[in-house]
Amino acid sequence: MKFKTEVLTSLVDAEDPVDSVWEAVWNIWAPAGDDIASHYSREPQMVEYERLLLDVYSEFYTEILTDRCVNQASMNVPEGGALVMMDSMSVREASLFVQLLEDEADELSVGYSYSTVPSETMPFRNRVGYSDLKKEYKTARVQSQEPSLDGDERIIWSRYPDALLENIQEGRTKLSSIEEMYEKSETALRNIIDQLDTDSLVITSDHGYARLDSGHTFQISDRQKNRLQDTFSGRFESVGEVNADDLVEEGLVVEADGYYLPLGRYTWPAGGKYSNFQHGALSVSECVTPRIKVSL
Repeated sequence: MKFKTEVLTSLVDAEDPVDSVWEAVWNIWAPAGDDIASHYSREPQMVEYERLLLDVYSEFYTEILTDRCVNQASMNVPEGGALVMMDSMSVREASLFVQLLEDEADELSVGYSYSTVPSETMPFRNRVGYSDLKKEYKTARVQSQEPSLDGDERIIWSRYPDALLENIQEGRTKLSSIEEMYEKSETALRNIIDQLDTDSLVITSDHGYARLDSGHTFQISDRQKNRLQDTFSGRFESVGEVNADDLVEEGLVVEADGYYLPLGRYTWPAGGKYSNFQHGALSVSECVTPRIKVSL
């Protein structure tokens, strides 16, 4: 009851409810755990918070977050510095990155920004005009833990941790754990920072991810699971391709910008190749992205 009261009070008192949500989420994950395994074991706290938020303030998802993701997704290069896009970095990894950087940083602050809908890379790039940004700023794409940069790049787009999360698949594990994913992502980030000739960095992401393995999802009935399974092939569908109005009425799905998107951590059985770490829908962990400003 105390937890629920604190959440409600914070939301009521906040000028901007996203500030309240971000503060609550950041407080779950920061400061980082003593080790990587204990850090990621906080996921049930995140599930509890997101479930409560949906129960007591569903408008946060259906009105506020949808509006922000459609209208306020952005990609801003810091003046005189570099923007490092860590593809699929969530608040979980951001807290660990802050711990990594805080001892060597002259100044460090953490805020948030937004993914778009669907919370995928290509929709985000289209939304923020990435093709035009590449013409304006020198850009590099990082697909290795040991990239080779010139040093004067202004935008660095790292495929980590997203490429690694995609490889943690049920029954087809190429990585041993989410902990190994983080360690490899940290190596890539360290090498990026070491090679850049700038003292000013912003480290952010195009989207986060929802952890949908056992114990980290929202409970729903078998009928609802079957209905979601019949409607969705992934984490979103075009309004022109399916009809999910009944799921919207039940509060399982939201319609935004021409797409149907499951809310929070609703999920359903899926056959074949399947990852427990997904994005594309509308949840706090997918759509509210960390933004770390660092002066070295």
